[in-house]
Formats: sequence, structure tokens, C-alpha cells
Amino acid sequence: MCGIAGFIAGESATQGNGLIDMLKQLIHRGRDATGVAIYEKRDVIDVRVSLTSAEYQSDLENILQTFGSIAAPRSYPGKGVFHFFEASVGIDAADIEALHWEIDSHPQLCVHSIGEKIKVYKDEGSAEDLQKMHEIPDVQASHGIGHVRLATESVENINFAHPFVSYLYPELAIVHNGQFTNYFNMRRKMESWGIRFKTNNDSEMAVHYLAYQMKEKGMDLEAALYSGLETFDGVFTLLVNRPPLRDVVRTTGRANLWLLPGSKRSKTAETMMAIERQGVETLGAILGERVNGGRLHYLIIDTAPSAGGL
Repeated sequence: MCGIAGFIAGESATQGNGLIDMLKQLIHRGRDATGVAIYEKRDVIDVRVSLTSAEYQSDLENILQTFGSIAAPRSYPGKGVFHFFEASVGIDAADIEALHWEIDSHPQLCVHSIGEKIKVYKDEGSAEDLQKMHEIPDVQASHGIGHVRLATESVENINFAHPFVSYLYPELAIVHNGQFTNYFNMRRKMESWGIRFKTNNDSEMAVHYLAYQMKEKGMDLEAALYSGLETFDGVFTLLVNRPPLRDVVRTTGRANLWLLPGSKRSKTAETMMAIERQGVETLGAILGERVNGGRLHYLIIDTAPSAGGL
């Protein structure tokens, strides 16, 4: 019974902590871990990495320096046992996938995000804990998704928490509520395709599958989601994001696919999505005043209440 939320920001809106405020209203859906993927309005490549211990920071910096320069580094402890590192890196966008792969090849390091727009924050505890420990700035952003986790396994390993990204398509992110009952069969099949997994979480399987369809099969996001609906078994809800702001996608089970086209919306409008009404009502009152005559759209996501999120 995890909780998921997201919103598309108007042109003048800020995000980050706004998404955190939505997740605070969903704390009853899970407080083992909380995470957000925010698509910032920036043009530099930022990286965020978890470390099992601060002693591995030099290993990480050595990897980064083999690809390019490091700027504005920040290193700090999280709420749980993990340490976190973030920085801007002076590399070509074409090298992002290779850098992602190299960092994840280290057994004590895990990429949470790397890209020109995406930034992922996730840690143990509640949304309030995440906001406090990671000092998330209220940044200019186009859209984002978030997740509160009721863990059924690996509570202390924050790399099992959402959002998930894929080295195959680093700016793609998903959050997931539910369960894929064909996870093990799908993982074995995908490993035969050459796909590498960092965790044993079924949500990682989903993001790699979608990324593979887009990168290797040439599908757009909509086609990849339809392929996923035909492939994944179980009861589940996904929110999927990527830049540029073309579509925010919601899928439920094996039946429904919704696309919310960002390119056709008013630049002053806000669209919020949450698994329960309280995820949007409190923040909606604030945003309704901020959009200055723009529109405020609500979407309550229905999902099977009995589904247990991993």
C-alpha cells in the first residue's frame, strides 16, 4: 500500500518542496522510505549517488574524474546507514550512460540520478525526514513524481526505494504501487538481453523494460507503456516521467493508459496527481493562488487497495 504522486508545473512554478508537501499528506500509505524525481529547468549534468559509507567517496570521485570535471560537490549522511554525494559533472551528454554504468559497477555505489534535467532524492523515513536531511531546494522545474514506501523487503537498503531510473535511458524515472507477479521470469529474460540489475526490486525491472523498448526498439514512451501493459502481470499503478515535458503517463493493471500531454497545456496551468485526494487538496489551495489566473487540474489515481508495494 505505497503512495504515489506527481505534478506538472506551470511556467512560473517551483517544485521540489511542493512535491514533498504532497507526499506528506500520504504518510499513512508508508513511511519506510520517501523519494522524488524532479525535472529541473537547468542545462548542466548533475549526478546523485548513494554510498554505503563515506569512505567510498574517493572511489566515486576517481570514477567521475575519468569522465570529466566535478563542480559544486556536496556530500552528507542520510537518515539511515547510507551516505549521499551530488555534484555537477563536465561531461558530454553522450557519455551519461557509460558513466552511469561505471558507477553502478562499484558494489558500494548506486546512481540515483544523472542527467541534464532529472534529480532524484530518496531516503529512509517520511517526506518530512527527506526534506530535512537532504535540504531539497525549491527549484524551477517542469514536472516530477514522488513515492512513499511501505516496504515488504530491504527496508534499510535505500537503493530499493523509489523512484527508479535506468542506465539505458538515464532521464526516465518511474514510481510504482503494486506488484509484478512475473518479475523473476521477466528478470531472467531481460538478463539474457544483456540488461544488468542493481537491486532485486521488481520496480527496477519495469524501468529497465521501458528504457530498453525506447532505446533498443525505437519506441516512444506511449508505445513502450503499451508493450509493458501486455508484458507485466499483476496489479499495479505506475507514474512515468521523462524530459522534455511531452507526456506524463499513468498506467493501471493491464487495462488503462492515460497520457497527460504537457505540450498542449496552458503554460500557467498546474496538474497534480495523487493516489488519494488528500495528496492534492492541501497543496492545491496553495497552488491555486500562485498560478495567477491559470488553471489547476486534479487527477486522483485509483489503484487496488490490496496491492502491496515492494
